[in-house]
Amino acid sequence: MIKNYAIGLMLLLTGGVFSQETISFETSESYTLGTLNNQNGWEVTESGDGAFLQNQVISNEQASDGTYSFKNSYESSFGAQFAPIFGAAKNFDTPKSFENFTFSYDVMVTETFGADFEVTLFGIDANDDFVPVAGIAMENQGQIYTIDNIYYSAFYIEDAEWTPNTWLNIKIEVTATALKYYLNDVLVHTRSNFTSVAILGFNMLHNNYGGDAYYDNFSYESGTLSVDDVTDASALRIYPNPVADELQITGIQSEDITQVSVYNLNGQQLMERTSVDALDVSRLVSGVYMLNVVTNDGKTHTEKLLKK
Repeated sequence: MIKNYAIGLMLLLTGGVFSQETISFETSESYTLGTLNNQNGWEVTESGDGAFLQNQVISNEQASDGTYSFKNSYESSFGAQFAPIFGAAKNFDTPKSFENFTFSYDVMVTETFGADFEVTLFGIDANDDFVPVAGIAMENQGQIYTIDNIYYSAFYIEDAEWTPNTWLNIKIEVTATALKYYLNDVLVHTRSNFTSVAILGFNMLHNNYGGDAYYDNFSYESGTLSVDDVTDASALRIYPNPVADELQITGIQSEDITQVSVYNLNGQQLMERTSVDALDVSRLVSGVYMLNVVTNDGKTHTEKLLKK
């Protein structure tokens, strides 16, 4: 089975109301043809030396509706990978409730006996480890499996298959007790919720054995977050933001801080300090990062950091 390494970071829980959002990669949503990297908050897998993969793009070759879709494409400059790590990830503007969340999308894979194509919802557990909340994959031989635990073990859905070059709608319902998977609105698998953490974002990845997948019409709905899901970060302030050199951290006493960390949007820790009022970020390249501040009461406060 395959383990997914390219997962994103926690954003602040700022809302508590029912919401619905859609992504269909159209020009009306300010998407343009070409790389998905940095379009509307998307982050494409890095290829080394600060560069990113070139073939993860908005395409007009296929669409389940409208004109554009995301093409999770084969990368000919690289070999096959042990795990699905080639693709793109997106953090939600606000994390979503694991007690009431519905996520759906259309997918079309071009060929069998190529790559495995996974879509994973992710979060952070009590140990500050990234974990899958739910996930489903188009397995290379035409089967479909779900991610069935935090170790990414596969559950192959009996009698579930996908057909090359045919659009398939997938829906995942997440509740406090269960994960439900639907194919073209038919319930095909139910299992218990094995993480019960807020859902921070999702990714679309493959292991580069061949073929492409097209994704379109993502839609997600979330109900009210419970009080226990919310981290109170109202006192934390960082400035200036965007920042060039030195970042000031206020609102929390330095003696109450046990750890300050900076992550990129692929979940890689780039810096770690303890009990600081100011942080030298001059060596970071320009881009979007996440700043995590852990206090001695065990709470994690997170802010989006923009580096000039």
